[in-house]
Amino acid sequence: MISLDLLVQRLERLSGAVVDARPRFDVEPVPMVAPTSVEQVVALLRFAHTEKLRVIPCGLGSKLGWCGTPGHVDFMLSTRNLTRVVSHVPDDGTITIEAGMTMAELARRCRAGGHFLTPDVAAPATKTIGGVVAAGESGFDRLRFGPLRHHVLGTKVVLADGTLAKSGGQLVKNVTGFDLHRLYCGSHGTLCVIVEVSLRLFPEPEHEVWVTTSTRVAEEAFELARRALALPIRFVSLSIAQPAASQSDARFVLSARMFGRRAPVEVERRLLADAWPAFVAVADHEARAAAEAVRDSSAFASSARMLLHASCSPADVAAVHEALARALDARGISRRVSIQPGQAELDVELHEHGDAGTTAELVAAVRSELRALGATLAVRNAPRNALVALDPFGDASPGLDLMRAVQRKLDPDGVFATGRFHGGL
Repeated sequence: MISLDLLVQRLERLSGAVVDARPRFDVEPVPMVAPTSVEQVVALLRFAHTEKLRVIPCGLGSKLGWCGTPGHVDFMLSTRNLTRVVSHVPDDGTITIEAGMTMAELARRCRAGGHFLTPDVAAPATKTIGGVVAAGESGFDRLRFGPLRHHVLGTKVVLADGTLAKSGGQLVKNVTGFDLHRLYCGSHGTLCVIVEVSLRLFPEPEHEVWVTTSTRVAEEAFELARRALALPIRFVSLSIAQPAASQSDARFVLSARMFGRRAPVEVERRLLADAWPAFVAVADHEARAAAEAVRDSSAFASSARMLLHASCSPADVAAVHEALARALDARGISRRVSIQPGQAELDVELHEHGDAGTTAELVAAVRSELRALGATLAVRNAPRNALVALDPFGDASPGLDLMRAVQRKLDPDGVFATGRFHGGL
């Protein structure tokens, strides 16, 4: 077994500076390296494979709290220093970048080329494109553009033994072979280190409108959302937020974003005016600023508190919200809520949740209620001691055996630290 001092020396020789970092907010720090080239990533994983070391890949670490407590970890490998633009072809609407570029910088470069970047994730300056792909994090614009994996055209990855592999390509046209790049979306660093991503882009909108209204009654908020979604409008996003933690001030704020060519967007704005009484609307630069502010506050991206993330069918969003509210009210737990009714997703930031036993009991009770509605519940930033009794990704899924088989195939020697993903993967 290699000593810590020798490990640090070897890591410094392979990639430069070594710092301490936490694989999760509540576990002890381990050495972390941030290579500046793909060749260094290859060398580091070959070293880990040869020495039988356990590695956790990451970007800026913004989503490490989404995962479970890892087993043994020898070092972390961050791609944050891989920031080159490999290829940008505005006429084709494609861009290929290294995995460490932040989403904020990537969006800026895309706008400069006349394009809009999806996913429109919260707190983009704190997230890398590689981390977003590894977490399968779709943005607030999923209602219009669909999930992230639909727009990943290809990836370059380094496998557990240091093999450099490609999947897909840099064109929107179909390519031959398996869509392994879509398999890597949402794998949370359990299958490979993503070092390069190719994305499809969309034209920068000519005109943008942001519309808001509010109500104190949950049922009315969901009814207004249903009316809006029934209209012939191509919403970029539509959300319901309950921004106050105090339930005595439980105002529900509805927000809708629309963009595209000016004439159709103005028609959509008038249609929504008939469905949403007493709404407020802003346009263009003001609309973008308002959308980004609500996106960042509603997604709880920088929150250190425990978060619940529920997914269900669109028809059951109101019922799932009611079940969540009932369970939390019964325990006197204050929270903030963000709901994407079109995507059928609900995010709840808990302002307190008790000790480990209480947390595990709460999650088990809520999951039981949601299971009856065909919904699932993931837990983010759960305290380490509570994870002994719960899987942050939810109940065991029918595909878990297949997921384990894929992991064994791509990482037979267990280089990537286990215990972090669904079912202990």
